[in-house]
Amino acid sequence: MPAATVTRVARGFGIAAVVLSVLLVRVLSSARQELQAADALLAQKDVDGAIIHYRRAARWYAPGSPYHVEALQRLAEIARDAEASSDVDRALRAERAIRAAIMATRSFYVPERARLQTADEHIAALMAEQPAPGMDAGKSKDQIRREHLALLEHDPGPNVFWTLVLLSGFAAWVSAAFVFSVRAIDEQDRWVPDQARKWGAVIVLGFGLFVLGMALA
Repeated sequence: MPAATVTRVARGFGIAAVVLSVLLVRVLSSARQELQAADALLAQKDVDGAIIHYRRAARWYAPGSPYHVEALQRLAEIARDAEASSDVDRALRAERAIRAAIMATRSFYVPERARLQTADEHIAALMAEQPAPGMDAGKSKDQIRREHLALLEHDPGPNVFWTLVLLSGFAAWVSAAFVFSVRAIDEQDRWVPDQARKWGAVIVLGFGLFVLGMALA
């Protein structure tokens, strides 16, 4: 393989690595900022405000990141404290925040599945303690709890169409970035305008589809 081709291939992998690194830094820094904001609100006794920011911190998920785990742990502690104080509304808000954060980060697998199951069980139990609506008249609390839990555990999974859009966008984005590095820059490291415009447009389109798929899948 000619040295120039090797250089271009290496440059393409380098660009892809930089893009992925930027995304990872963005996720970790956002999770950390939200966690710090939640801790500050909790220190000021603004528990409900802290729940919102802990949920946001937990949504910024990356494999191996400590921040979303810590946020989920804090939410669970808030829920336990609220439940011990008979504050059912706050306990439900915290448990639902755990569930919402985990469900928002699922893809082909569900991260923190054990925490999700625990949250679902607590939500179902708390809901069973609420005054039953007319349609549930005559049902025992245990039956109501089981029905709520069954509804919570039913997961239709991500939308297949938007998941394909997401994956296609990601593939187009990364592939176009690689081709851009090979074709839009010549051997003298000068721009090739028509190639730069064409593959730059594909990068933008691919990234747009990726973001749209993430939002709607």
